Amino acid sequence: MANFCTINTSVRTLLSENSTAVWLVCLSLITLLASWAPIVEVGSYQAEATAGGQWWRPFSAWICQLNFNHWAINQWGLVVMLFFLPKRLPLIVLLALAWVWLASSVMLLGSSYDAYVGLSGLLYGWLVISAYYSPYYSGRLKAVFIAALAFKVFLENGIFFGFVWESQMLESVLRAPVAHLSHLWGLSSGLVFLSLALFRARFKFWLPVR
Repeated sequence: MANFCTINTSVRTLLSENSTAVWLVCLSLITLLASWAPIVEVGSYQAEATAGGQWWRPFSAWICQLNFNHWAINQWGLVVMLFFLPKRLPLIVLLALAWVWLASSVMLLGSSYDAYVGLSGLLYGWLVISAYYSPYYSGRLKAVFIAALAFKVFLENGIFFGFVWESQMLESVLRAPVAHLSHLWGLSSGLVFLSLALFRARFKFWLPVR
């Protein structure tokens, strides 16, 4: 009995000290489950159904995945977040991640999309937040990463002189068009929060940086 209690305490300590990894693994498993067709049917964004009163769809659509390939591709973002984020998530990081989710959901609701599923929209904003609050890398490296992320999203949305980077290979793997605009929503949400954090750091505004 004593050995069991010791093991139980050790496991709880390990999980609490690595809550970021636990959270990301849980999110990965949830999105895998949400690639199951019946869940996609209930949770995906459908403009007509949302207008009919199913208000949760803009918020749950990010968790749903088209298929296993879609789920597998989106795992890259969660892996990168694991390398950026501290082992235990500070409250400010949780608030920032929630902000990206809420802001992106509102933009989805106001968009011209008739249907949407996928985690990638949120991932671009979450990666901005993860890089900024990472305790492991220099400010210069973080800035380069965020700039590269922004460049990719801007390029695929035709922001640079109207040139649009097409991802036909990715679309063939997904067996569906890539919703590039959702990447811009997530990125812009993350950059807005980052701007507020930098403003606070410069002028001692109310938003805590760490």
